Amino acid sequence: MKKIICVLVLIMGCEDPIDVKLPAAENKLVIDAMLWRNLGETSGTLEVILSRTTDYYDEQVPLVSNATVSLQTPNALVTAQEDAAGHYHVYGVDINETDSFTLSLRVDDATYSATASLVLSTPLDSVVQGENTLISGDQVEAIVTLTDRPEEGNYYLMDFGYNNLFVTRDEFYNGNQISFSFFYDKYFPKNTPTPVYLMGADKDFYTYMQILISHAGQDGGGPFATAKSTLRGNIQNTTNSNDFPLGYFRVVERDSVIFTAVEE
Repeated sequence: MKKIICVLVLIMGCEDPIDVKLPAAENKLVIDAMLWRNLGETSGTLEVILSRTTDYYDEQVPLVSNATVSLQTPNALVTAQEDAAGHYHVYGVDINETDSFTLSLRVDDATYSATASLVLSTPLDSVVQGENTLISGDQVEAIVTLTDRPEEGNYYLMDFGYNNLFVTRDEFYNGNQISFSFFYDKYFPKNTPTPVYLMGADKDFYTYMQILISHAGQDGGGPFATAKSTLRGNIQNTTNSNDFPLGYFRVVERDSVIFTAVEE
C-alpha cells in the first residue's frame, strides 16, 4: 500500500520589522556529534562540531577550537583531528550493528561523554521536483519516496540541506513505500546539486529532534548551532552534572540522493 502525505508549512509575512529585546542567552557548550556510515558499508566517519550558544539575533556562531575529542570503539581509542575551527573528524571507523561507541571530549576544564550504538536506515528511493507550491507560490517542491524497513518501530531523520530537517516514523506506513512533499523556501538555489540524506534514528533521538525542530523552526542556524532552548540531549558533563551541554551524539546508517531544482 502506498500512502501520500503532503507536508505543509504556513508562511506569513510582515511589512514592518519589529525589534523585540530578548534576554541574553546562557553560555552553553553545543556538541553536534554524529558517527555515520553509508548504507551497505561497514566503516564510516565521526563528525563533531563544537560551538557555544549565542543570542537570538547574532549571526555568527562562536566555534570552539583546541578541544580534545576521542572515540572509544570496541577495538581502540582514537583521537579526532580538528580539520577546521570547531570541526573534528575521525575517518575510517569500523561500524558494526552490535558495537557501542563512547564519545569523550575535554573542553577547557570540563569533560563530557556519551555512548550510542548503530541505528539502521533504509534506501532513499528518489527525490524529484514537483509542481505544487504553498500560499506565496515561490517555494520548490521536493517529492521524496522511501520504502520503510519491514520491522515495526522505525524512526528516520531527513536532512534536506541548508538547515532543513524533518523527522518521521513508520506508525502508519510500516513496511510500505511512502511519498511525501517537502517545500524549500524561495531562497533555495536553483540548478545547484544538493545532497538529501535519510538516516536512521532511535526513539530518543527522534523525540529530541522533533522537539528541537519545533522550537528552532527552519529559519537558519541549524538545530545545534544557535540553540534557542535548553533541551537536554544524551551527552553528560562528567565534571559538573549541573552544567550540561546542548546537542546529541548518534551513530547512524544513512543513504543519500542528489536533488537539483530547476527554474520552472
